[in-house]
Amino acid sequence: METTQAQFKPHENFAELEEFLSALALEGRSVHSLRAYRKDLQGLLEMKAAPLDDVRPADLRDYCRKLQHEGHSASSINRTIAAIRSFFRFLAENRYLSFSPAESLRSIRVGPALAPKYLKVAEVDRLLSEPQSDTPEGCRDLAILALFYNTGLRVGELCSLNRKDVELSSSDWGQVQLVGKGMRLRWIPINRAASEALTAYLESRTDDHPALFLNKNGGRFSVRGVALLVNRYLHRIGITDRSGPHVLRHTFATHALRARPNIRALQELLGHSSVTTTQRYTHLEAEDLQQQVADMPANRLQCQQ
Repeated sequence: METTQAQFKPHENFAELEEFLSALALEGRSVHSLRAYRKDLQGLLEMKAAPLDDVRPADLRDYCRKLQHEGHSASSINRTIAAIRSFFRFLAENRYLSFSPAESLRSIRVGPALAPKYLKVAEVDRLLSEPQSDTPEGCRDLAILALFYNTGLRVGELCSLNRKDVELSSSDWGQVQLVGKGMRLRWIPINRAASEALTAYLESRTDDHPALFLNKNGGRFSVRGVALLVNRYLHRIGITDRSGPHVLRHTFATHALRARPNIRALQELLGHSSVTTTQRYTHLEAEDLQQQVADMPANRLQCQQ
């Protein structure tokens, strides 16, 4: 596809990219976020020919159209647009450029997002009944599954937890301190079910390793290791259409919002920076709508012949 302006020289522009990524790292952005920014911006900077101060809004729009023609999804393109806006704003604010050519760049419209997949209450009950809690491994697995379901932690957050981050008291409630996305510190309450599972697991430990959860080799769990563990238990109870620890996070969010529809409280529990992200959980499944109608008084009335 032809562009209206000369394109960018990688050797001239990658230094500015590294400066930008370094600034994001100092703000506390995660390694995953930095990797995503790099990937989204490299495609733009790998285009050849002009320095960044020759870039015009039309060049950026052409690049986004190119991504569309290549078959990139709307959400992927919008993520790239957000990265481009942030990158050029950084350059303008730090006087690398006299202005940002990306200020007029707008996200493309997308259709309604699919509701996150989650487990039903009966499925959660079966899942938490599956680990053999009379064995050290089963005791650990139950604690992991119970903590996921009752707190909505991200898998990376769970893997990074240390024993000192968890407070378990003799009362019904405990709490866990964690650092989430953007280095935001937050406290999450732990209910009695999760507290009991964690207490039993920690009492079964005889080591002095600081990590909250240890794998079979006695080391800290990796994200992949936890994902494999969760999927193994999901498959044991016959669930193959939903997988991964994020399903339990979605399940926590969905069940919590149905029990008490306070979206701001749920936003805080999940560690979302924007309530828009949390609003994904306000979905209603077809069976919910059907049940709502079935419970109406009119449904119990007999038609008069």
